[in-house]
Amino acid sequence: MAVFDNLDLNEVLESFADIGGFNIVLPFLLIFAVTFAILQKIKLFGEEDKSKRVNGIVSFVLALFLISQQELVEIMLQFLPRVSMIVLVFLMLLLVVGIFKGNAAWSEWLLGLGVVAAIASVLWAIGASAGWNVPLLDDFTDGDIGVLLSIGVFILVIWLVVKEPKESGSGSGKDLLQRFGLKA
Repeated sequence: MAVFDNLDLNEVLESFADIGGFNIVLPFLLIFAVTFAILQKIKLFGEEDKSKRVNGIVSFVLALFLISQQELVEIMLQFLPRVSMIVLVFLMLLLVVGIFKGNAAWSEWLLGLGVVAAIASVLWAIGASAGWNVPLLDDFTDGDIGVLLSIGVFILVIWLVVKEPKESGSGSGKDLLQRFGLKA
């Protein structure tokens, strides 16, 4: 008879949650590790061995303070899965772009657009977690999507009309990639 014959991982997770694993242990470890890593990196208390102990104590105290405020822990428990999903979506986007684009560099405006999209996504995740009145994607109707697409098409047409022509190629495939911000 195998040792793990009747092992149910759902029950293990439920037991972990029952003893405060998700509300106390994981938030404590996360805040401790991140704070300790930042303090080690910036060398706030110096570079000697004593500073490592001081960084550990400061990180420990800050993590304890956080878990004593369960409202903040609840926001963090709602926020982090959403951010993880956003990171996963961006990684998949980079994977798909990498398949089609190869190792060519991104232009400045496309990189800027990505940064703005990332910041907006993180703010959306924080706002939805904290209970702010943030529009959810489920609330968009077909009419809303049509309006957003129409605005996007108008912006694209205006940009194509008013942009200064470049001296390079005459409508080649590389020129088309460059119009979309991808350097060939």
